[in-house]
Amino acid sequence: MKNNLFLVLFFIAVFVGEAQTIEASEKFNLPTTIEETSGLIYFNNKLVTHNDSGNTPQLFELDTISGIINRTVTISNATNVDWEDIAQDANYLYIGDIGNNSGSRTDLKVYRILKSEFLANTSVTADVINYAYADQVDFTPNLNNTNWDAEGLIVWGDYLFIFSKNWINNEVDLYVIPKVPGTYAATKEDSFNAQGLVTAVERSPNSDTVYLLGYSEDSITPFLIMLTSISIDPPSNFALFSNSVKIRFDNFVGLGNQVEGICFIAQNNLTDRLFMSNEKFVFGPATFDPKLRSVDINNETLSSNFEELSEIKLTPNPFSNVIQISERVEGIQIYDALGRLVVSLTDTNIVPTTVLPNGMFYVHVRSSKGLSVFKMVK
Repeated sequence: MKNNLFLVLFFIAVFVGEAQTIEASEKFNLPTTIEETSGLIYFNNKLVTHNDSGNTPQLFELDTISGIINRTVTISNATNVDWEDIAQDANYLYIGDIGNNSGSRTDLKVYRILKSEFLANTSVTADVINYAYADQVDFTPNLNNTNWDAEGLIVWGDYLFIFSKNWINNEVDLYVIPKVPGTYAATKEDSFNAQGLVTAVERSPNSDTVYLLGYSEDSITPFLIMLTSISIDPPSNFALFSNSVKIRFDNFVGLGNQVEGICFIAQNNLTDRLFMSNEKFVFGPATFDPKLRSVDINNETLSSNFEELSEIKLTPNPFSNVIQISERVEGIQIYDALGRLVVSLTDTNIVPTTVLPNGMFYVHVRSSKGLSVFKMVK
């Protein structure tokens, strides 16, 4: 089984915390009509979702209490090649036909529809935003063995952020295109080692917080990565992963639940409430029904945990040939800027670093007090 980064915290200083835990509450089974649910948003006090590859080009409006489908809206000029996520801004809904399991698609696109049209009609026409990855040169089909798949989409200002689902290295890449109709080359702006397959992304409308939902490729066990304290400045700086604090949550939904959609519902007293959906998944004799769940993230509790444990010191920073730890620790791992493990030691307070190249690193220190994570430069 692949290693799990159950907590990753870094920004411009030291952040410390224990493994964070959340609990998901089951709300209801999804109707069979949307058992292949993929994207999810909360709009006009309703949930809006869609199915993924090969299904109808339709959006389904659900009641948040009963799960009953109240309305179905068809996108008349669209084809559901592989719809994977849905996002929104003040005026538009954006449907990401961005799934690319074989890495061979040359027709990737995002459909844009007016919210007012969606609310007033059961059939609408979409604008089209076409794109290709600027750094992709090989389109040879290779099913579930590509880094050109994508299932996450959010809006940030004048741009669409597309999050890849990397089957080869289990990382996530951030690509950016304008959110207006046209044809674009999507540029890679940042990467992060998600230690799994990212299948949905949501941005809180009330704060600069982004949630990445996904599951481990080997056991289909869901995880949630929270990006907070985000400091980016489009179009000069899109480095979302490099300029944020990251917190990972595991073990809040059992294995076998192929989570595919996430949406922000509300923020009350610093608590973010999210809904997440999983599609029907069959593995041998076992069937996992499509469900909707809710989960609460208490930001105040997370912040207090970090402040309680900030005692361990690492020097110097920048470092050269060695890192000195202020006390002997149980273990230390160093990850490069892409999240790759480059050093791993146990029971030490001195870390030789001569072999490391110049650059930025994230140093994870495990002690009896918990996990400390430092951003350091060589």
